[in-house]
Amino acid sequence: MLHRALLYLGYDVKRVMNITDVGHMSSTDDFGSDFGEDKMDKQAIQEGIQPIDIANKYTDTVLDDFRSLNILAPNGSEIPKDLTHENIQEYGWSRATEYIQQIIDIVKKIEANGYTYETKQAVYFDVTKIPEYTIFTGQQLSEKEIGVREEVEVDDEKKNPADFVLWMKRVGKYKDHIMNWPSPWGDGFPGWHIECTAMGTSILGEHFDIHTGGIDHIPVHHTNERAQNIGTFGHPVVKYWIHNEWLLNKDEDKLSKSKGGAYTLPEIILLGFDPLDVRYFFVSINYKTKVKFSLEALEGAKNSRLSLLRRVQELGKKQGTVIPEYVERFKHELENNLNMSGVLALINELLKSNNPKENILSTIYDFDKVLRLNLNSEIVKEENVDSEIEGILKQREEARLNKNFLESDRLRDLILSKGYKVLDTPNGQTLEKI
Repeated sequence: MLHRALLYLGYDVKRVMNITDVGHMSSTDDFGSDFGEDKMDKQAIQEGIQPIDIANKYTDTVLDDFRSLNILAPNGSEIPKDLTHENIQEYGWSRATEYIQQIIDIVKKIEANGYTYETKQAVYFDVTKIPEYTIFTGQQLSEKEIGVREEVEVDDEKKNPADFVLWMKRVGKYKDHIMNWPSPWGDGFPGWHIECTAMGTSILGEHFDIHTGGIDHIPVHHTNERAQNIGTFGHPVVKYWIHNEWLLNKDEDKLSKSKGGAYTLPEIILLGFDPLDVRYFFVSINYKTKVKFSLEALEGAKNSRLSLLRRVQELGKKQGTVIPEYVERFKHELENNLNMSGVLALINELLKSNNPKENILSTIYDFDKVLRLNLNSEIVKEENVDSEIEGILKQREEARLNKNFLESDRLRDLILSKGYKVLDTPNGQTLEKI
């Protein structure tokens, strides 16, 4: 949404999105453990495949989800249907495994600038060399408490609990680590945070405008990224840090698989929702506000989206010219910290206005360059569909009832090839004309 908004507002956007295809340690304390469990290595061993295959598998899943949700590729283009992990670089994604030399070069520079120390197990960043290390949280290092699980190995040579790994050596617990590369400090692999600094600054340089992420990145990951930037270049690199809030489950805990209430996009679709229902849900909330997510809330978003789609459809097909007054107000809402609730209120006002229908339609289509709710889609009643499409639709319903999802997907694609998109709703199948 931010990318589309910046483009709409006339900015040239160069965006970096990394694929973390190097294993990471799971965090076990306030500072983020450097010696926790490497989930990619563990999963690869369990499945009898290489860690890079795990990364590729989930990269393809992310690409499918992004495509369904109308999320732009980093290079600003729509994501084509045939895009996979094999050719993502041309669309602006960067893979950590392709920046190993840049990572090593940056660690060497941080080392030369006096911000590191080396132990038998790793090369660490010495956070005491950054006076404003905790500027994001305002908390003093001495106020932090470290709680480490018994199964997590501790480096006795580590000077400060908050010091973090820049390069992990292939020794001790990690002597059999699958992914490793030669370096001046011995064979090993990058630490938890250095990949982002290497990729971001290699592509964007030592000054860039915006860095995004979740609020859970503030106390550890982004704090350490900022420290690395200073250690490398002698100054902060990022002008604005933008953090989104958590989604909450019904118990007001962070939404996650382990705590319940979280769904993958394919699971959402199987429950009868369209990916654009999910997009509308996020369009309707503020990124800086904690929001409860539930199927009931998603049902509300679905109903609101379809209602909006019907109202737009009632305007007809003839287009006129955009209405300057509303365009300026739309821009104002985008510039007001992406005030999407204000955008939706503006659209509602526009639909009720006395402006010519064709001008209202053109203005809404203009807004949809940012919203990407496919407001130019047409909801089609089944009785208006020819008998062939109706027959395929019935076959697909039978396949879904029999949980034959491969056949259901095949029939969905067949209907798509004939010019209609199937929307699975709790009340049955609905068609949109493409």
